[in-house]
Amino acid sequence: MAILETIANRQAQWSETANQLKSTIDRARWSVFGLSSLGAVLAAVASQLPDNTTAPRTTVAIAGAVSLAIATFFTQRLLGADRISSWVRARAISERLKREAYRFAASAAPYDDAAKADALLDDEGRRIEADGEDLLPQLVQAAGQGSLPRQGLQQQQYVTQRVQGHIGWFTKRAARYQVIASRLRHVEFALAALATLLTAVAGVEAKPVIAGIPFDMVAFTAVLTTLGGAVLAHVEASRYDFLVTTYRATARRLEDCTNRPRPSWSDFVNECENILATENMSWIAKFTGKPGATSSP
Repeated sequence: MAILETIANRQAQWSETANQLKSTIDRARWSVFGLSSLGAVLAAVASQLPDNTTAPRTTVAIAGAVSLAIATFFTQRLLGADRISSWVRARAISERLKREAYRFAASAAPYDDAAKADALLDDEGRRIEADGEDLLPQLVQAAGQGSLPRQGLQQQQYVTQRVQGHIGWFTKRAARYQVIASRLRHVEFALAALATLLTAVAGVEAKPVIAGIPFDMVAFTAVLTTLGGAVLAHVEASRYDFLVTTYRATARRLEDCTNRPRPSWSDFVNECENILATENMSWIAKFTGKPGATSSP
């Protein structure tokens, strides 16, 4: 099964490439979120400071402007559409190679004819990788052998490794994203509540004195509202809610597939792989805004 070994090696490379691209995007997104928030706070503080304090208005204002400038730079350089597209396409190629490898290893159609299986997988692998030829300069070496089988699988091995393995992965990842989204929404709620409180305080005393400096509460209310919006924007950009819904729905579909009587082994394998393909296509469409952004994954 030399062709399966080749496909497994190629898939491991595409998967590692996608992981590194995603890691860069995640770090950039959190950095932009933090720097934008810091810049907004410093700008508001600077607007309240008199020039004769030990922390001059100019110094704080410059720090705020630098924070916002770096956030803008990261957004343009690391969070542009081309970066997102490269990550999504590399992951899509990895997943498509993985689906074909598992069909082949499980001897499911169209790889149920041993005399033709190797040639079919070789052709399909070439076709899949052809969609990413422009990404080859970004391709990195895999740290290990990856997760794909490198020899044929018995039926129970396929069910355990591929189907049940993905059910567990989707379930755990959905729970993780739900926790992150919930915590961020709690932060947004706290910011909104604090903004409401400051609005009430401003109605009584517009400029309370803090550390000997009169602060305009209206200005800080606006900052808190901006920060709350930034939190919600970060949740939306990360697609946490979408991923939680999609992952849980896919896990349930895979469970239903395993619980139903199997019309044939090939039909069962292809139904499971089609469920995973549907999840992948919906994920691609959500992150790129282009339904069918890749050809028949």
